[in-house]
Amino acid sequence: SGTVLGLQRPPPSLLLTMMCYFKGQERYQKALPPMDRHKHCFAMVGLPARGKSYTAHRLARYLNWIGVKSRVFNVGVYRREIVGVNMSSEFYDPGNTDGSSARWQVAEHVVGLVVQWFKDDPDAVVAIMDATNTTRERRSMVVEKCQPENIKVMFIESVLEDADIEEANIRDTKLRCPDYEGCDADAAFRDFRERIENYKKAYDTLDLNLDRELSFIRVYNVTQFHMNNLHCNVQSKSAYFVMNLRSNIKSTLYFSRHGESQFNTLGRIGGDSNLSDNGVKYAQALGQYLVDNNMSDIPVWTSIMKRTLETCSYLPNQRIERWKALNEIDAGSCDGLTYQQIEQRFPEEFALRDLNKFHYRYPRGESYHDLCCRLEPIIMELEKQSQILVVCHQAVLRCLVGYFLNVSLSEIPYIKIPLHTVIKISPGAYKCDREEISFGIESCRTHRSKPTTESIEERLNNAGILSTSAELPPITVTNSVSNELHR
Repeated sequence: SGTVLGLQRPPPSLLLTMMCYFKGQERYQKALPPMDRHKHCFAMVGLPARGKSYTAHRLARYLNWIGVKSRVFNVGVYRREIVGVNMSSEFYDPGNTDGSSARWQVAEHVVGLVVQWFKDDPDAVVAIMDATNTTRERRSMVVEKCQPENIKVMFIESVLEDADIEEANIRDTKLRCPDYEGCDADAAFRDFRERIENYKKAYDTLDLNLDRELSFIRVYNVTQFHMNNLHCNVQSKSAYFVMNLRSNIKSTLYFSRHGESQFNTLGRIGGDSNLSDNGVKYAQALGQYLVDNNMSDIPVWTSIMKRTLETCSYLPNQRIERWKALNEIDAGSCDGLTYQQIEQRFPEEFALRDLNKFHYRYPRGESYHDLCCRLEPIIMELEKQSQILVVCHQAVLRCLVGYFLNVSLSEIPYIKIPLHTVIKISPGAYKCDREEISFGIESCRTHRSKPTTESIEERLNNAGILSTSAELPPITVTNSVSNELHR
């Protein structure tokens, strides 16, 4: 206890993780997310109703999904808390000294919150400042406050000159915000248009010559892009993601597991078995569902495994694409076994998977983290789709649905994806809605609930990993723990 040879004793959770690591768990080491020693502030730029909040929230969701801890700081939310709601368009007139001063103070306050967040959370990597930041003076303030704290700043500007998209953005999102609660829709629409005109009076767009020292991405009418002075992997990956966003597309995504397989009925994981009788019934019902809902032409993506291809063979659709990336998680040496057999033959592996299911990698197989890396190109393509049906597997759908619903990485392996059910995801500006469509066809249950701390401790003791009777602390492998292990 205390110190050993002058070194401070690590916290219990880190000790346990290190102990499991040094007992030969190289699968944890390889699956842990990479370190990022930089802190980033991504500051949005642009007039209102240009899709800035849409981009900010989508980008934060993507970064969190790939293990880069991110958070959106919406200046409008803090402005309502500090200044109040129901501010008319005159408040945003640059000639309104009081309004300009109040908005400047709120922006400074939010940048201060960003800086403090990085100080308070060692795992924080990207703060996204969701604001207009339409003047060079405002953007200079953001840089000047972040640079002394070693926070890299990148601006993301959204320029939109399509009046129809602008009107749709205003009516779909802006009129529902607290500023216009209880207001007549047409009056609110006119006021918001006046707000935009006031912002235009002092709008300094990012310029490749005047702002060449800044890091920025400029998105023009959703599909054209300018990049300038980008640094490091996080900025590059973020730029690539932004280039794949289509804020002008309203999408509906359908996800389904294959019909019940023969291995499902036997309780075996992985494999490449055919459908059971109930699985065939589901495949037929799914095909009829598409016909009944005029979705016979919807694009279908599936894996290259027998059970998904057999499921898709009953669909009326001709546009079926096979993706190896959609194959089920590779269980390696445990493929084809039941969980009971795994626990008997590989008690240490069974216990370690429960300890950290997201980062655990099967011997000669994959982890959920590996699966997310494999699915990243799928995510990029899904962001461009207006309507699609994806037929694949439980672990794969956990990762995909977890992405759209912004589920934390540690909870992704426990998302319920029942057999013989279609999951409908309707993406919105700030969040996605989930709807389940059940077909009432009998199937076995394949979901394993998240184990309790007590059951994990018992399995670790039985496997000989824990030789102490000390109480097991909750384990979460965060970036900071990852950094310690890498060091």
